Amino acid sequence: MTAPVHDGVVQWFWLPAVAIIATPTLAEMTAGVRLTNVTNYDTPSSEATVDTSGIDDTYDTGVVGTSTAGPIVLTFKRDPDNLTGNWDALEFKDNGFLVKLPFGGSGASAAPAATDKAEVYPAQLGRKRPEGYGRNTIQKFMISIQITADPEADAALIAS
Repeated sequence: MTAPVHDGVVQWFWLPAVAIIATPTLAEMTAGVRLTNVTNYDTPSSEATVDTSGIDDTYDTGVVGTSTAGPIVLTFKRDPDNLTGNWDALEFKDNGFLVKLPFGGSGASAAPAATDKAEVYPAQLGRKRPEGYGRNTIQKFMISIQITADPEADAALIAS
């Protein structure tokens, strides 16, 4: 059986500091804010190709060039009963680290635990923007998050 990757599994965190992005500690995770009520996210990335073919070649060849990640856009349900959560925690131009646990946490109650896989993005927050309103909808807001340095797509949490 394959593991579900999205609904009810993926967890997001905003951390003020991470010493080594390949191995965030559980203490660093605890010092951050778990971002709840994420309804949608977009993590665009791409890699450029450096053309290595010659003018007399009949087949185009290439090697991997630079990579691009971001901006990451998260969409949240706005919970007016819990303004100490996402809405207050995410401030325009704050610098920190966006951490995604793509397979969730393996600790008690799905909390992060040592050896959990993570993606760590050094980042700066954009402005919170309300999403359009309509009948039979809930309040949502979006935030664009700029990647400020090379991310670590294959990090693992450590105890300390």
